[in-house]
Amino acid sequence: MKRVIALLLVLLLAAHMPAAAANESIFTIGMVYESGAAINPLYCNQRDITSLNELVFESVIAFDKTLRPTGELALTWSCDDANKGTFVFNLRQNVRFHDGTYLSAQDVYATWNRIIQLGSSCPYYTRCSYISKMEVTDLYTITVTGKYPSYLVMYAMTFPVLQRNSLDMTLPTGTGPYWYMYSDTDWIQIDVNPYWWKKAATVDTVYAVRYSETSDALAALSSGEVDAVPTRSQNAALGRLLNDRMSMDYATLTYEMLIPNIRTSRFADIRTRQAIMYALDIDTIAQNIYMDMVTESEVPVITGTWLYEPQSAIYYESMERALQLLNEAGWGDYNKDGVLDKVVDGVLEELTFTIITCVDDAARTRQHAADMIADRLALIGIQAKVKVVSKSTLEKNLKSGDFDMALCAVNMSLLPDLTFLLRSDGRMNYSGYSSTQMNELVSSVYYTADEDEFRSVLSRIQIKTAEELPFLGLFFRKGTIMTTANVSGLDAVIEGDVLRGFEYIRFEE
Repeated sequence: MKRVIALLLVLLLAAHMPAAAANESIFTIGMVYESGAAINPLYCNQRDITSLNELVFESVIAFDKTLRPTGELALTWSCDDANKGTFVFNLRQNVRFHDGTYLSAQDVYATWNRIIQLGSSCPYYTRCSYISKMEVTDLYTITVTGKYPSYLVMYAMTFPVLQRNSLDMTLPTGTGPYWYMYSDTDWIQIDVNPYWWKKAATVDTVYAVRYSETSDALAALSSGEVDAVPTRSQNAALGRLLNDRMSMDYATLTYEMLIPNIRTSRFADIRTRQAIMYALDIDTIAQNIYMDMVTESEVPVITGTWLYEPQSAIYYESMERALQLLNEAGWGDYNKDGVLDKVVDGVLEELTFTIITCVDDAARTRQHAADMIADRLALIGIQAKVKVVSKSTLEKNLKSGDFDMALCAVNMSLLPDLTFLLRSDGRMNYSGYSSTQMNELVSSVYYTADEDEFRSVLSRIQIKTAEELPFLGLFFRKGTIMTTANVSGLDAVIEGDVLRGFEYIRFEE
C-alpha cells in the first residue's frame, strides 16, 4: 500500500508540472528517511538526504575519490602561516547560486558562522569547530585560522556553502549541479541547475521518494517504482546478485573491531593480542557472515584512501604463528584439559573469556561473527563464550571497563583525528591502551600543517596501531547503491556522498 501511495504521489506531482520535453530525462531514487525530516543541510540528520544534498550544494574543499582534500569552490589555496595554522582560500569567480546571485567570500563566512551558532545540533559543527577564526579578505578571498596549526583546516572547509540569505530556509540555495524544486512529506524533486559552473548534468529531473523501511524501498526497486536505492542493509547483499540490476559498493564509516580489555592479565601481553589476530580467518568472516559487504582494514583508515598505510596490513591467517606467539607469552595446556593456561601470581589462569556484542541488524550479523570467532579460537585452545547484550548495556560495560572482549563498531569521522580512539585519555579508548609514543603521535596531527608531513604522521600512527593492537581491527562496513536502470558513471566513494558522479551518469542502450 505504501508503494502504491508513493507511486500515485509521483504521478500527481508530474500532472501538475509543465509537460516534459521529448528528450527530458527523469530518474527516481528510493530513499529511507523520516517523515518531515529537514532538508536544509545545516539541520539535516538523515543519511540519504545528506547524499542528495551533495548534488545541490558545494564546499570550498571537497574530497576526491581517495578522500584527499581538493578544491571545489576554492580555485587555489595556500598555507599562509604554518605556525598559526592560517590558510588562504581563493574562490572561483563567476560561480552562481541557484537564484542567479554570484558566490562571494561573504557566503562562505555566513555559512560557517551559522554552523558555529547552531552548535552540536548541526551535523557540520564538529569539523567547523576546528576553525577558530574566518575572515573575509576581499570578494573572493577568505583567510582561515585553525583551532590548531594543522592540515585539519582543509578538512574543516568541507562544509556545504549556502547563499547567505537562505541559511535557514527549508530549501536553501546552493551552487551545485541541481537545485531544489519541490518537497513534500513523501518526496523531494531536484532539477538540473542551468547556472552550474561545470558542464550541465545529464539527468534533468531527480525524484527522491521516501520510504519508512529499507525493505519497502528495495521492494519498490524490484517492482520498477524507483530506478535506484542506496542502502547499507545486509539484505542488499543478495539483491546485488540479481540479473536485473547493477550495483556499486561504497565504504561507510562504520568500523568493526574486537576490543580486548588490556587492563586484565589475559590481554596485557601484546603477543596474546597478536596471536588472536593471526588466528582469525577474517576473509571467511567477511564473505560468509557479512556477505562481503565490508572492506578489510586492520587500522581505522579506509583501505585505498590517500591516508591509508599499506604497511599496516601485517597480519595473515596462520594458526602456527598464533600458537608460537601464545607459547612465547607463556600460554600452554599445562593441566591437559584442552584449554591454554599459565601461572599468574602463583595461580593457574586459563585463557578463557567472554566476547560481548549486540545485535546490529535483523540478520544478527555481529552475533554470528562473534560465534565464528569463538569457534576459531577454540581450535588453538582459547575458550571464548559469546554473550549478546543490548546496545546500551554494551556501551555501559565498555565505559566502565566491565568486560573481557567486545565485538562492536565505532563510527569514524572523515576528519583524521584519532585522539578519541588512541590517546590514553581518548573518550573511546575502551581497551585501556596507553602509550607515551602514541600519545605524542596522535597529538602531533594538531601541529602539522604540511600535507606530506601530515600524511607521514598518519602513516606512523597506523603502523604503531597494527603493531601494538589497542584494538583488533577487522573491517569497514560497506553500503551499496543498486539500480535497475542501464546506466554507467556512478562513482560512489563514501557514505554521505553515495550519489557521487550522478550528475554525469550515462544511459546505455
